[in-house]
Amino acid sequence: MTVEILAALVVIALGVVQVTLQAIEYRRVHGVPYANSAQDTPSPVADSPLLGRLTRALRNLHETLPFFLGVVIILALMQVSTPGTRTAAMTFAAARIVYLPLYALGVPYLRGLVWTISFGALISLLVAAFSAADWSVLG
Repeated sequence: MTVEILAALVVIALGVVQVTLQAIEYRRVHGVPYANSAQDTPSPVADSPLLGRLTRALRNLHETLPFFLGVVIILALMQVSTPGTRTAAMTFAAARIVYLPLYALGVPYLRGLVWTISFGALISLLVAAFSAADWSVLG
């Protein structure tokens, strides 16, 4: 197993934690009966600020996770694992872990910085994959 694949596993586990936290808060705010319903009508209870932040943090992870997993899988298939790709993958995972409590607590500017670091790590992985690609297969 490469460090990059291990980082992907960590981020997937983080996603499961985020889904769990969001579901717990949803049930706390709206009640188990409503949460277990088809939710065809809006809840008479407004979301808590924490529920809103947990929901948005999860949606944010959903926006970048497919790209992270995709590039990590591509790097693994290409058998590319360098100090740079290992650092970038672990940086992405670490930043995503730090991002969740910052978002849940409503910390604005530091949260944005941490997101930028995670996105920069993702871009680094993508650049590494493009750099290592065998472009001769095109012609």
